[in-house]
Amino acid sequence: MKTQFAARLTAALALGLTVCAPALAQPAPSAQPPIRAAAPVVSANPYTAYEFLIGDWDTRPQGGPGMAIHQRFEWGLNQSYIAYTTLTREGAKPEAVHFMGWLVWNGANRNLDYLVVTEPGSGVQEQGVMRAQPDGSIVRDVTLTAADGAVSHFRQTFRSTGPDTAVTSLMRQTAGGWEPNFPGSDNLLMTRRRT
Repeated sequence: MKTQFAARLTAALALGLTVCAPALAQPAPSAQPPIRAAAPVVSANPYTAYEFLIGDWDTRPQGGPGMAIHQRFEWGLNQSYIAYTTLTREGAKPEAVHFMGWLVWNGANRNLDYLVVTEPGSGVQEQGVMRAQPDGSIVRDVTLTAADGAVSHFRQTFRSTGPDTAVTSLMRQTAGGWEPNFPGSDNLLMTRRRT
């Protein structure tokens, strides 16, 4: 019995070595090269229509409240986004941030998506799109969401009138249509600050 078992075991081992020998003789697979991130493809600047806004702008209502508005548009890293900040000053009060956030190109809708925090610390945000119009003007459609979830809609339009001048309007959507957000906000003069 032991002899039969030993003979079977020897035959099984011999068969296993015969079947496995070619596989064992194969060269080991070569090491795979390390995975590397592909270099980004640099595309033409999609922000060309918005370039006239880059800079600091003093914006004043005509015939409205004694308010000064300072709008700042700044390039982000490699001109891959635009940082947008608006500061306000009423009367003799110091200038304070009204909102700040980013404008980012969206290749699917060919607009800028944006998200800004309004009155930092208030829990209020604005989001929406900025889009270039065929006449060269820029429209910013705004959905403002208050900290309690209440939603309102605004629209701001920018139009260049010269290398250092522009006009803008800020309108609020009401049940009756679009109305100035505050007296004079339908015709705001913008003058580029020179540093």
